[in-house]
Amino acid sequence: MSKESYGSERLGLDVEYASRATLRGLGKEDGLFAYSVKNFGRFPAIAQRACYVTALAMRDAGLDYSKEQKQEIGLLGMDEYGCEKANMDYFQDYVDGGRSMARANLFIYTLPSSPLAEAAVHFGLQGPLYYYRRQDSKVDELISIARRMIEEGQADYVMVYELSDTMDRCHVVGVVD
Repeated sequence: MSKESYGSERLGLDVEYASRATLRGLGKEDGLFAYSVKNFGRFPAIAQRACYVTALAMRDAGLDYSKEQKQEIGLLGMDEYGCEKANMDYFQDYVDGGRSMARANLFIYTLPSSPLAEAAVHFGLQGPLYYYRRQDSKVDELISIARRMIEEGQADYVMVYELSDTMDRCHVVGVVD
């Protein structure tokens, strides 16, 4: 997913959205979610994008989900900036509030794992969740870790995320028979 389009590899999907839909409204406009994401409008852009790429990756992999269903799917994610932007937004809200209080709904995103946690909650993914800084890891390393997690029985599948300012990707790793 980029700022202009989204897609999926296996399904051969390439959809331009920027000229017709906002990031916030894209899920409803294009029917990307099986049901609405609670509090989606309050999510920062990175958490919204994490949910979108999760939906696209699950669809691409043929994995269904529902409100009632919990799945042993882990999440491994990396990005370039951690929660730097969220920390700046929270601090600015604190300053704007007279240095006495900032909004709690901004505080939760001061953790770099929060975007993945939002995706896990909505999609019912209850496997392990780990966050890595891009400087420390490469996607191939995370895919190797995901395979090891599956071999060790920690999860049935693992979603591996690459999040950045320009492009977000989610790879589904599973055992091939």
